Amino acid sequence: VAALLEVWPDAAKEKDRYQSTPLHLSCYKRTPLEVTAALLECWPEAVKEKGNFGRTPLQMACLYEASLEVKFLLLNTWLSYKENRTKSAIMSLQRGTTVYADDAVKVPFSHLFALFNNDADNPSPNKIMDYFVHIKMWN
Repeated sequence: VAALLEVWPDAAKEKDRYQSTPLHLSCYKRTPLEVTAALLECWPEAVKEKGNFGRTPLQMACLYEASLEVKFLLLNTWLSYKENRTKSAIMSLQRGTTVYADDAVKVPFSHLFALFNNDADNPSPNKIMDYFVHIKMWN
């Protein structure tokens, strides 16, 4: 994949008949982290693209049980865009991922969602920030 992207970087922007990008398909097929990283390096904005069914690559990764490393890379890349760090963006992510997420992903997602939800049962913002620092997720 890296060799193809080196000679044809716009290949990462191609879409199939379902409007899925290679990044969507990579998540669907549960390819290795290196493939996902190469696609994101070539076109990071692909993390925000939605296919015909309205799913982002991160939602596809959760639905089709991609590796935890792939999910974290996608989440970190998605959060690197300022427009995705708003309450409405985070809540839309919550609706689209928690249904499919496994237990390993539910904890960081629940901490992220808690930052934008004023529920008294949530951990304190300091505890949440400590958690993200511990797992080295900075965005």
